[in-house]
Amino acid sequence: MAYSAEFSRAIAVSLFIHIKMEEYQYEYISTKIMAEHLMIPAPTVVRILKNLNASGITIAKEGTKGGYILARSISEITLLDVFLAIERGPMFKTHGGLDIEYPEIERVTGVVKNCLLDAEHSMKGSLKKTTLADIFNST
Repeated sequence: MAYSAEFSRAIAVSLFIHIKMEEYQYEYISTKIMAEHLMIPAPTVVRILKNLNASGITIAKEGTKGGYILARSISEITLLDVFLAIERGPMFKTHGGLDIEYPEIERVTGVVKNCLLDAEHSMKGSLKKTTLADIFNST
């Protein structure tokens, strides 16, 4: 199973806000500007920002001079923070509720489930090690 493209789009949105904050000294960036410059549909940008805002990654301001800024420095925002703001549920879906009289199948199913959980924990551990600043400064 693959996660949606919204995770990578959320990274792009976050870094775009950072760039514009640096450029304009903390002026709020509108969703319209983000959608136009990043070529992401406006409803998708709104949905991403709603999730980033709910997770404390961005701060929203309403009104004519409203928009979004980052709540923290990019050196304090990890890829795991962004990932958890966007993606919900387990990475792997496993088959359950088997009505089988073979204990070997149930045992193997349990081993597979644990293996997949380990893989997901490893991925999240890796994302936790990388900040948006690491990505932004890696040129």
